[in-house]
Amino acid sequence: MAIFRPRWLGRWGPSRRRDATSSLPDSVQEARPASATAASVVRVAGWDGALPVRADGVTVLLVSRSDRHDRLPPMVAAARLAFGPEVDVRAVGYRADASPLGSLPRGVPWVRRDPVDGIGSAINAGLAAGVRKVVVVVDSTVGVTDQDLQVLAEAGAHGVAQARIVMSDGSHRRGARLLRPGALPWTDDRSDDGAGDGAGDDPRPDTTDVSAAIDDARRRFDPVAPPTVFAGDQPALAMPGRALVPAPCLPDERMTLTAWTRAVADRTGGDVAVVWALERGVEAGRTVDQETVDAFTAWRDRAPEGDPVLVAGPPLPPWGARAVAPAFPPRSRSRSGSTGAQLTWSIKIAAPAGVDGDGWGDVHFAAELARALERLGQRVRVDRRDAHVREEDGTDDVTLVVRGLDRVPPNPASVNLLWVISHPDDVADTELRSFDAAFAAGPAWAAAATERSGVPVRTLLQATDPAVFRPGLRDTTGPDAGHVVFVGSTRGAARPVVSDAASLGVDLRVHGPGWADLVPPASLGEPSLSREEVARSYASARVVLNDHWPDMAAGGFVSNRVFDVLASGGVVVTDPVAGLAEVLDVPTLAVARSRDDLAALLDPARLWPSPVERAAVAARIAAEHSFDARAAVLLDAARTERARLRP
Repeated sequence: MAIFRPRWLGRWGPSRRRDATSSLPDSVQEARPASATAASVVRVAGWDGALPVRADGVTVLLVSRSDRHDRLPPMVAAARLAFGPEVDVRAVGYRADASPLGSLPRGVPWVRRDPVDGIGSAINAGLAAGVRKVVVVVDSTVGVTDQDLQVLAEAGAHGVAQARIVMSDGSHRRGARLLRPGALPWTDDRSDDGAGDGAGDDPRPDTTDVSAAIDDARRRFDPVAPPTVFAGDQPALAMPGRALVPAPCLPDERMTLTAWTRAVADRTGGDVAVVWALERGVEAGRTVDQETVDAFTAWRDRAPEGDPVLVAGPPLPPWGARAVAPAFPPRSRSRSGSTGAQLTWSIKIAAPAGVDGDGWGDVHFAAELARALERLGQRVRVDRRDAHVREEDGTDDVTLVVRGLDRVPPNPASVNLLWVISHPDDVADTELRSFDAAFAAGPAWAAAATERSGVPVRTLLQATDPAVFRPGLRDTTGPDAGHVVFVGSTRGAARPVVSDAASLGVDLRVHGPGWADLVPPASLGEPSLSREEVARSYASARVVLNDHWPDMAAGGFVSNRVFDVLASGGVVVTDPVAGLAEVLDVPTLAVARSRDDLAALLDPARLWPSPVERAAVAARIAAEHSFDARAAVLLDAARTERARLRP
């Protein structure tokens, strides 16, 4: 970071009394009613073309939430006193959290009279016409004098700088630290200048006397070698005009400022300096959605700062991502990355809670995987959709998201593994980047995702439980013996393999809900079957039918039904799946590429392998494609990532 020496520092000591323009309320202001004619709110994503930048002077941009404009006139006066009456000072109002519209005070140089959507849009709207050599951005919730603006401007001439912020309760805000790459950065809120990364410091404010806290911070301030942080996340900033980039338009104020200042700092080749000290009366609440998560996921390849022993804070609305902080004090539980350590796992699945989700395949998949991990000495919990983020997550060592319908926020205090088993088209590159290790049950999709995203995605096929699906359950006298069987729901969509089989007039038996109007009455089986009954049906049937969602077939995602049938010693006929022959080349599996193919494969005269050959296939499937085999891969990955993250 460039060294700067404020030329005004000798003129006023750190104990100088702040004047009235810097005083702030001790609590959140009362919201005023919205005006009768609400202005249209627009998002300003950037600016057109290259931003004009003058070689001299200072641009002071004052941003203000739409109900806090009364703070602006003294701030404008402070800017003119600091840099002269011809200073380039501007103001932009913004809406946040449906803030009401206040009146526009006189004497404020508004860039536009209508508020824009959020602080990022306000920054972009305020800078779009061009800037001078140094840009200072201050929110109306921050109190500044002329001298404060001068210190910020001097620091901003050499790189990105943020003022240390002291809140009305005495707590501090000293910029954002990247404690866990890919996790929401931590706002350094320690109450003193303790050495190191603060893992053992008490985070509570040591005083509620804001004036004393600010004077003390200014007294300690070293203008020659100021402390630096990963990014600035409070709206009291300065930076060189030549390095400006548009601010992101995120709903979360801190992440908007963090992403923006980090991008500008990357252009200057340094980190963000923390300078001086200012008071802020109130800060915006946190709002973390998927777009915000994608923004901090981009920093996964950055080096972490400080002790990797972390705690996860409460979930943030609306998406449930957690903030992360150093442990205070370090947790007593083991930090060992030893290969022999028992780890606590949370398996997150998309099935809803209660009876509505009990029949989902995800539930059985997770339960069988959990039992396999427990056989390896692990402690496992399965969390359904309503428990994707919970208080107990803070004690988890491993979070495993079995990706189906839902995107799940990673737990920043644990190792995070992603296993994509279905609906791959819903998985974005940014989601892949938010996990420590990613797996996919489709080899073709895994290869394409790796090339596209730059994130290594390893193939990990779906699996079966040989304790449930085994040849010994074959019943030659049961209701499914000698029949073509399908087990599954209608899924609310056409399933051609079933409708084609029904139209061919084969001896079809269909188990599952919703089929009454879709297949002949003679083909209707049971509306539901237990897992043991499904296994018996697969072992006893002449042929079991299978199909895939189009995106799964294209990505090579082989349904776990295929593994279950083969492990049962059964025969399965499926629709085409990319790369199927490379992963499952067995004589009890056949592909129907057309209706004619299906007719030939379902012909009762067709010869299939003998019971001995089927048992050999079942033994191979049990050895290579069991949940025990998959659990061993996941455990090895978890231990490897844990050792990397917690050396």
